[in-house]
Amino acid sequence: MVYSLSQFKAVLNGLGYNLGPDGHGGNYGNLLDSYTQAAIYEFQTEHRLPSTGVLDSATIEKARQLVRNLQHSLNLAVNAQLPVNEFYGVNTVKAVMQFQKTYDLPITGIAGYAVRKCLDNIVKQQLRQQLNSQRVSV
Repeated sequence: MVYSLSQFKAVLNGLGYNLGPDGHGGNYGNLLDSYTQAAIYEFQTEHRLPSTGVLDSATIEKARQLVRNLQHSLNLAVNAQLPVNEFYGVNTVKAVMQFQKTYDLPITGIAGYAVRKCLDNIVKQQLRQQLNSQRVSV
């Protein structure tokens, strides 16, 4: 599945990348402007991809992995019951907000780096607890 530009902008927005003066949620059109190119470049740089500002297959695949991992982690952490796919849609936003509320974080629906790191730590802790409880019951 290939993202449309507006779908990829929703992913960038959801992961906390700056899409320009309209801010989060305000730049979802199918126009590749300088803000979007800069956000793509920043995304590529942070994820050790070739930093070109061009929406290429490696960039798309990395974004898909991040969103799927995010959704899976939200399902584990707050029982969000999200379908695990590559889209950062309304249900993902709501699940992120639920996580943020549950763990007393600012409620934005944006899963920036700090939120994703917190989510990863919570999920790792839950998995360790499950593993330990399985060991005790064996």
